[in-house]
Amino acid sequence: MTRLLPLLLAVTALSAAAPALAADPAPARQCFRVSQMNGHTVGDPKTLYVGVARKDVYRIDMAGACLAGANFGDPLVIESRGNDFICQPIDLDLKVAGAIGLSPCIVNKITKLTPAQIAALPPKLKP
Repeated sequence: MTRLLPLLLAVTALSAAAPALAADPAPARQCFRVSQMNGHTVGDPKTLYVGVARKDVYRIDMAGACLAGANFGDPLVIESRGNDFICQPIDLDLKVAGAIGLSPCIVNKITKLTPAQIAALPPKLKP
């Protein structure tokens, strides 16, 4: 019985912690509307910064270098899949209209920047 006591205590501790772990809320989805986009800047061939609703900035990371040669004046061709909300990479169909035509992009990751991250962006990268 004395050998089982530490095992029973460990199992009891784990089972008591399990509900607390399950009760942790999932992180909130960071969605934005395509219709609220109000500017963009190209950070590098794989990174786009998009201004949304006057104060938010989202970083959009591409799987490839589809933004190579693009500049701030090149229009983006954006189509959302299904509705106006962009919540995950699959929701965004992005192409850059440049001098040589449309350059399709595969969106890998979308991240909403914090106010501190926005403040840390160099002025030329702020949308």
